[in-house]
Amino acid sequence: MLVSSLILLCACVHGWTFADPVTPQKVALTRSAAVAPAPAVAPMPAEPASQSPLVKVADGRWLAPDIARIVNRGELVVAMLKIDNPPFFAEKNGELSGTDVDLARLIGKELGVPVRFDRSPETYDSVAEIVANGQADLGISRLAKTLKRGQFVHFSSTYMRLGHALLINRVRFAELSGGRPPPQVLRNFTGRISVIASSSWEEFGRRNFPDAKIIPYPSWTAAVAAVKKGEVVAAYRDELEVMAILRRDPSLALTLRTVTFNDLESSLSMMIGVRDATLLSFVNEVIAQRPEKPTVASVLKLMN
Repeated sequence: MLVSSLILLCACVHGWTFADPVTPQKVALTRSAAVAPAPAVAPMPAEPASQSPLVKVADGRWLAPDIARIVNRGELVVAMLKIDNPPFFAEKNGELSGTDVDLARLIGKELGVPVRFDRSPETYDSVAEIVANGQADLGISRLAKTLKRGQFVHFSSTYMRLGHALLINRVRFAELSGGRPPPQVLRNFTGRISVIASSSWEEFGRRNFPDAKIIPYPSWTAAVAAVKKGEVVAAYRDELEVMAILRRDPSLALTLRTVTFNDLESSLSMMIGVRDATLLSFVNEVIAQRPEKPTVASVLKLMN
């Protein structure tokens, strides 16, 4: 349910912005007591005990099974959406690049293996499903954490946060509001909202706009077209994509406006198989230690 306190609204040029003691032990020693020498440190065993779950790889290292699987295979398989989504991931002149691509390759580099991108998934949800089925080690495609996906994959730490936003058809919204203040209309939104099918936005839409009619479209382009035509009152996605519409074509401000929600966010993360606990921990550490962390501002510059 969309709580009224979560919505901040102000008119902008391009639309609206919603806006964890050790107490030392005292040891009594007599003057005649001899101090015992420190015990020698036992050397590390040449290989783990027989009951250890570690696996030996070709170069002699002992690794966790999920990491050993990747190292022995000689490549990290990463599932990625078939449809380009710059600047997160896109192919140009046969070369795949983008912020999500960079993160995946950094993980491969730290594991000492190249990355192979599996771009067969045709929907965002299918990226997570391929990982869950063991067809890929990781999944990344501007994927948000959702309750649906959380039932069959692990989520990595968040590597970027994006606010939620609506792209609104001015005429249709005026008809829906009937003169009521915009915040009041948005608190109890009953109109039609377009979203990308089989994406996190279907779940977010149902949760945050329970009285609205959520209409899935095959692509973001189609969802935006529906707003322009008046088939729906608004399109729902993250702030980057919504704001980009008017930035690319300022003339659309005559018929469309934007609303962003400061207290609603999409937490982007990588998808990891439920049995790959060490890989999950490893990925989280890579995310924590990487020197360059994308922000909304830095990504916006790449989109210009």
